[in-house]
This record gives sequence, C-alpha cells and structure tokens, in this order.
Amino acid sequence: MKKPPFVITLFVASFLMIGCGNNPIEPTPPTAFEQADLVRGGAMYDKWWTVADVSEPDGDHPLWSQRPDQTSNSRSGGDTFRCKECHGWDYKGLDGVYGAGSHRTGFPGILGTAKAPQEIFNLLKNDHEYGSLGLDDAALWDLTKFVLEGLIDTALIIDQEGKFISDGDGGKLIYDQSCTSCHGADGLTKPSDAIPGQPGAHPDYDEFPQVIANENPWEFQHKTRFGQPGTDMPLLAEDGITNEELASLGAFVQSLDMPEEDAQE
Repeated sequence: MKKPPFVITLFVASFLMIGCGNNPIEPTPPTAFEQADLVRGGAMYDKWWTVADVSEPDGDHPLWSQRPDQTSNSRSGGDTFRCKECHGWDYKGLDGVYGAGSHRTGFPGILGTAKAPQEIFNLLKNDHEYGSLGLDDAALWDLTKFVLEGLIDTALIIDQEGKFISDGDGGKLIYDQSCTSCHGADGLTKPSDAIPGQPGAHPDYDEFPQVIANENPWEFQHKTRFGQPGTDMPLLAEDGITNEELASLGAFVQSLDMPEEDAQE
C-alpha cells in the first residue's frame, strides 16, 4: 500500500532532527553568537575587565592553581585572568612562544579548537567564572566569537626568529595612516605625550611600537588588530587588515630605530 505524502514528510523531518547513527546534524549556532562582536572579543582576550568596564578580579584565576607547570610562571592577581597569560599572544599555549620562559603555564592553546560555540561560552562563564565576575552574556559571546573566528596562525606572518615575514612594502603607508598621530613618524612619541583627543592618546601609556614589535611580535600583531585596552587606539581588525598587510606593517615597525631607553617591561 502506498504511504500518504504526509507520512513520508513526517519521517524525513524526524530523520533530520535526530540525525543518523554517529553523524548527528550539527545544531545551528545561536543568534547571540552570530551577532557577537569579534573585534571587541579580541580586545577582551587582553584585559576583559577593562574592555567590559567591570572591576578587575581579585585573587588568582580559579584555574590558576591547576596549571600543569606550577613553577615557571609566578604571576598572581589580575595577570592570571588575562587570556593571553595561559594561551599566549600566538594562541598556541604550551605549543607556542609561552611553551618556555617565565610565562609558561603548561596549558594548551586555543588555536584550531574543535569545541562548539556553546561549549566555549559555558567554559568561560562557569569554569573560568567570568559570569560571576561581571561579564554579561553578550560579552561572553564576543569573546567566544573571537576564539572561534578571530585567531590567526602567527607562523604565517612571523618566523621562528621573531621577524615579520615581509619586505615591508606598504607597511609605512599603513603606519602613517593609523599610527603616526600618537606614536610619531619615528615611533618615538609616547602616547602619553600625544595630542589629547587623538586615537590612542593615553596619559599612562608609554610603550613604543618598535619595542613591542621586536621584543614580542606576537603581542604586536594582536594589539595592532584589536588595540590597547583602555585607549582609543585604532582597531585595524575593524578595517579588515589582511595577514599580508599585518606582516608588512610589523616589518616596517621592526625597522624603526629603537628608543635610547627601552620602555617595554
């Protein structure tokens, strides 16, 4: 006997809902994730409490006592809550630049994670306790969005010696357009001395771009894209800066003369 069309329709609908065997159909990402602000999330990866305008957390990160390496990294307090402190400016954690030295924690990186958006959101809100520390759901989705869509493999733009992989062509133009107003044409103007009201001007920000670019190019690439929390530094990720442009800018800044007194800690 031929089955009525509506029976077949119900069967197909049920099949799509439950999936087949070990290959269930992936759920559609929630609207909150789709609408999240990746660039804001990238800034929060640095200092989320500054970006979200909430109080700096007291004590150590709830997972700090569980770090696999208990001796190399002796930092405490707010530093332990910075995402970069465990996962690195290259996002590779133990397998990256922070796999050795005073920043080593032994925690893995987040680059290429296979976790779903909701899993990351839950980890941030509950395991990291960021929800109880003041981050609302929108901010947590912003950070989740960055983790899943804002990371780059820094090996594509920075070599093993810490040099940006570029001849620097075009880097000066980007620098002149985005950086000169606060850092000066030679990179030696302190943002604390910049013209008030200019993007990036900040009374307490005294770092020089060429120092960061040479001593920690992985930090430079991140802050070039997502800015310095607490300042009006341009967020070049908003302008869609490409990896090629990022490497070109980094190479140009690395070529600038270093200040007589190194202001970078």
